[in-house]
Amino acid sequence: MENKKIVLIGSGSQFTEFFLQEIYKYPELKGLTVALVDRRPERLGVVKGICEKLDSMLDFGVKYEGYTDRRDALPGADLVFSFIAVDLKEAWNNDGLFCRRHGLNPYEFHTSSIGSLSMGMRHIPPHMDICKDIEELCPDAWFIIESNPLTKILSAILRHTKVKAVGYCYGHEMIQVAIEQILALDENKETLEVESFEREFMIAGDTVSVLAMGVNHMGWVMTMRDTETGEDLYPAFREKCKITPIEKIPLGYRYSVELCNRLGYIPLPADVHVADYIWNADETIAKKTNLIPFDPYESFGGRGPDSWGEFAKELEDIESINKFISLRKNGWQSVKLMCMMLGGKYEYFPAVNIMNNGCISNMSDDVVVEVPGVVGPDYVGGLNMGKLPEELQPYCELHGIQGNLIADAAAFGDKSKAIKAMLMDPFLASITKADAMVDEVIEINRKYDISFK
Repeated sequence: MENKKIVLIGSGSQFTEFFLQEIYKYPELKGLTVALVDRRPERLGVVKGICEKLDSMLDFGVKYEGYTDRRDALPGADLVFSFIAVDLKEAWNNDGLFCRRHGLNPYEFHTSSIGSLSMGMRHIPPHMDICKDIEELCPDAWFIIESNPLTKILSAILRHTKVKAVGYCYGHEMIQVAIEQILALDENKETLEVESFEREFMIAGDTVSVLAMGVNHMGWVMTMRDTETGEDLYPAFREKCKITPIEKIPLGYRYSVELCNRLGYIPLPADVHVADYIWNADETIAKKTNLIPFDPYESFGGRGPDSWGEFAKELEDIESINKFISLRKNGWQSVKLMCMMLGGKYEYFPAVNIMNNGCISNMSDDVVVEVPGVVGPDYVGGLNMGKLPEELQPYCELHGIQGNLIADAAAFGDKSKAIKAMLMDPFLASITKADAMVDEVIEINRKYDISFK
C-alpha cells in the first residue's frame, strides 16, 4: 500500500479511535499514507501523536499527515472517509427534545422522519462541499460515508455530484450477534441485559450466515443458515421467537422479535433503529419490549484534546497497545472494505449502501438501498436480490422516496421539498403539524449556517 493514500475528514471524532483498532490488523496496509483532517489544530496534534506512537510501536510504516484544511489533504487521495458531525451530541439531543415536544415518540431521531431532516440540514451541506473538493482535487477517489443520516447524505451525493460514493453501516453484524444469542448458539447469559451501546462492541461468532436487504437502519433478514452445514435456521428461529418469554430475548431485540412474530422476518440492526422507521411502536409494545429512546450522550462523538490526551495515557507500552488493538469494535469492517477497494481482487461483502438500480427488483431504481455486494479495485456493486416480500416492501419504498426528498431539501435549502417529505411521513399524519415542524426545525438549525428558502 506504499502508493495508496486515504483521508480521514473529521479525525477528531471517536470514530478515529475505532479506525485505529482495525487498521493494524491488516498487514497489507503497511506503508499506507493516512491524512488526518481536523479544523482544531490542538486536537489534530494530539490525535496525530497517538497515531504515530501506535505505528512506531507496531512497526507498520504507516505515514500520518495532519491538516486543518481538507483541500491540502485531498490531492492524491484514493479513498476519503467522512467522520464529521456538527455539534453532534448537543444538536442530536435537541432533536429528540424537539420531537417529543411535538408529541412524537422517537427512539433514535436522526435517520428518519423530522429528526433526519434536522440532522440532514447540518450534515448534508458540508458533505456536498467535500464532494466539490473531491471532484476538483482527487476526482478518481471513492468517498466512504458513515455519517448519519447515511442514506440521505448518500442520496444527495449520488444524485447530484460526480463523486463515487458508498455507504457502510454495521447492522448486519449486530443482528448476527442477536440471532446467535436467540438461537442459544451463544450460551453467555450475561449478554441478555447488555445496553445498546455496549452491544455494539460484541463480535459475532460466525456460527450463522445472514443475508439481508432493505434500507439502512431498516433492513430485513431474508435467510439465516448454519455456517458449516448450510442448514436453514429460520424455521427454528421463528419458533424460538414465538415460545421464548420476551424477558429472555436479548435487550435491544425484543421489539424486533415482536415484529418477526407478526411479519415473519426479523429486521435489523436493532430495536431503536427500526422503531424510528416502523410507525407501530405504541406505548404498550414499547413498555413490553423495554423500548426506550437512545441517549445521544452515550454515542460516538467528538473528543476534545483533553479527552484524547487521557486516551493517549492508556497506550503506554506494547502490551497496552496490543490490548487496545485486540478490542475489535463490532462493525468496523469499513477498514476491510477499504482493503478490498485498494486491493487487487473482487470479493463478496455483506452490506453496502448504494443506489438501487435493480438490486431489489420491486423498489424504485433511484433510492438508496442496503444489500450484499461485490467490492474490488475501483468497484462497488450490489447483488441482484430479487423482490422484498410484499409485507415488507412498502416500509422500505416509502422511506427510500422520502429520503430523496429530505436529501434534496437539505442539499439545496428547499423548503417545499422538506414539506413534501413531511407530508408523506406516517409519524406526523397532519398538514398543520408538518408545516409547523418544518418551520421550527429550520429556525432551530439556522445557527449552523443553513440557508432555506
